[in-house]
Amino acid sequence: MIANLILIAIALFALYGITLLSLRQNLLHDLRELQRRQGVLMNDYGKRRDQVPLLLESTREDAPQPSDTWRKLVTDRTTAPELDFEKELNEFLQNPTFKSLGFLEAKKSITEISALIEKQKQEIQAAIAVFNAKRREFPYSMATTVFAFHELA
Repeated sequence: MIANLILIAIALFALYGITLLSLRQNLLHDLRELQRRQGVLMNDYGKRRDQVPLLLESTREDAPQPSDTWRKLVTDRTTAPELDFEKELNEFLQNPTFKSLGFLEAKKSITEISALIEKQKQEIQAAIAVFNAKRREFPYSMATTVFAFHELA
């Protein structure tokens, strides 16, 4: 009788462990997908930054003397945090004095990439919200506690 109870306890413990590992794997899959999306976003940030030299060069046709905004974009292109750079870039793009074809093409390209970036940011935020909600729900809350999955910001 006791031997049967011990076997049942071992079987239940093994089943619990397998379930926890399965839940952990599902959470890890969601995290990897989120990291993949963040990698795509970083790649698109790079594409947008790579378009800036074309934009800046096209403005030389309209304004032979570079403006302070132009100089700031040149220096901040490699050093500024993405949100600050994005704000400066948008301000530069709104300048109505530039009308050259090269400027308009570069502006269109940057605007298209920026729209894609905004869509990806929204998708990432939605995926983070889904992950955070999932980690709080039963049975994932057990795996979250055992394997220390932290809430994402």
